[in-house]
Amino acid sequence: MHLRHEALVDASPETVYALAADVERWPSLHRAYRWCRVLARTPDGLVFEMTGRIRGWPARWTAVQERQPAANRLVFQHIKGITTGMRVAWSLSPQRGGTAVIIEHELIMRWPLVGRAISDLIVGPVFIDWIARQTLSAIKQAAEGAQARIG
Repeated sequence: MHLRHEALVDASPETVYALAADVERWPSLHRAYRWCRVLARTPDGLVFEMTGRIRGWPARWTAVQERQPAANRLVFQHIKGITTGMRVAWSLSPQRGGTAVIIEHELIMRWPLVGRAISDLIVGPVFIDWIARQTLSAIKQAAEGAQARIG
């Protein structure tokens, strides 16, 4: 399963990056996220557990976040939950009028015989696509609001 979501955000890359990296704040940005608990902090990111309701279904996962601020990039590797093995990359690039944001999800579920079909036909298009769109929209709204307050 490969998904790609893009948006042009009317805010600086620094503003967008700060919001996207701050997963602890995501529950306050969108109601789909219930809570986030940091399990470990590293110089380049963190390990966290998140819960929420994705299209009404309960979800819980643990992920490692790797911050690459010089490249305006965030990488998440899911290490626990139904999305174990999923890699999510946020790439930001300055554009006239703001920041281009690209989020890419890669997942092949490691279930014998049915894993690829489940990730390609159900988990990706029904759940991951929905939450990725919601998250990107929430980050866009928060970043543009923060940018408007700055000036």
